[in-house]
Amino acid sequence: MATSERLLINIAKDFGVSEDKLLAECLLEYLKSKKRDCMAEKLEILSRYDVPSARELEEAIVVGKVAEHPSWEDRIVIENLEEKIKMLDKEIGNIESLSGT
Repeated sequence: MATSERLLINIAKDFGVSEDKLLAECLLEYLKSKKRDCMAEKLEILSRYDVPSARELEEAIVVGKVAEHPSWEDRIVIENLEEKIKMLDKEIGNIESLSGT
């Protein structure tokens, strides 16, 4: 038996929960943590340009309010973060619907 599997079994037993419930809760907290990280990174980028959204960052670039470089690259990073957040939300929803968490 793998070490991680033994840990799961022991912790579930120690806390009086099923292994499935413990695993679901662990996955849920992991995904929520990753989502918080993505949201924090997105907020940090937006605050750098003093704009509330990616759309407004793009508008600021187009009208010349902010320099094109590195703001276009940051805009792309924001788009990627938004996609990752959507994926994380989907997986969080999947786990919540399965486990009733």
